[in-house]
Amino acid sequence: MLRSNSGPPAKPEIQRVIDAILKEDAHFDRIENRSAMRESLVRAVLVELRETELSIPAFSRNVSTTGIGLITNQPFDEKAIAVLTIDRIGKDSRPAAILSECRWCRPYGENWHLSGWQFINLKR
Repeated sequence: MLRSNSGPPAKPEIQRVIDAILKEDAHFDRIENRSAMRESLVRAVLVELRETELSIPAFSRNVSTTGIGLITNQPFDEKAIAVLTIDRIGKDSRPAAILSECRWCRPYGENWHLSGWQFINLKR
């Protein structure tokens, strides 16, 4: 349940909708196959597909030491290879560029797609 330390209490109808959204999200996470524990992380990511030289903006959903989940407005083919450039927010931090392979992609709401990427190597 979402809680607020200040302000008016949530309206019951809004509380029901948000609770349902959180329940859907928890169910989605349970059906996902994971080889490593993932942490929620929302960052801007640029997907640069190797074979087409397209650059597609994305947002991360979660990340682990072995891969990342991305939300985009277009799908990816399984086995697609791309350099994922992940924004970092540290004052002196440079974006992380990681060669990765798309392991799966599926619809994620209307006009959006969630894809799972396995890290291969740091881009040199």
